[in-house]
Amino acid sequence: MDRDQLKALPASDRWIFVRGRIVSDSVDMDAALRGLHAALRGRDDRKALLDAPANWTEAVKKCRQLLDRYEPIDADMRGAIHSAIDAAAEAWSERNRYMHDLLDARIQGEDDPSRIAENVKPRADDDRYRFRLARQKDAPEVKSVSLDDAIREVESIVAAMWRLRAARNFLAYGSWQSMLRGHVEGDWEGNASWVGSDDD
Repeated sequence: MDRDQLKALPASDRWIFVRGRIVSDSVDMDAALRGLHAALRGRDDRKALLDAPANWTEAVKKCRQLLDRYEPIDADMRGAIHSAIDAAAEAWSERNRYMHDLLDARIQGEDDPSRIAENVKPRADDDRYRFRLARQKDAPEVKSVSLDDAIREVESIVAAMWRLRAARNFLAYGSWQSMLRGHVEGDWEGNASWVGSDDD
């Protein structure tokens, strides 16, 4: 579904669709992380994907540890791969908020609107309050998010996924270096564009 079709849906249906995209694209990003984990162990087979830790946070931690011990690359490329892992971890953290927080069009019940800062009030029909259901360090209890914010999250996940794929392909085949080192932007269609570094 293209963005014009998405915008033609009722607001509640838009959110259902976009949250579905966040889920499906984050599954692809998870697979890309597992592919990187396999490449860091010198493997490039599907079965190797199953050997990554099941928990995302643990898989990220293990990839970072393996990367720090990975000998055949220089510090510059190691830094580029660390940056790709960091971008994926950040996208995953925000993904969790769209998946695990409560999205509501209005403040209800015991939530006192006077306690909610002016900057978290919905701005349009398809904006939502995002209420925390679990305590997290340094995270607001409530935040106003727009559909465009959620679409940008899809694009962030897509970009992070492509950077992880680039890291895997670089380690396995020596290719995709320009994507790994360049600035990558994901798009709504699931593709990525990038500007390579000057020394590629």
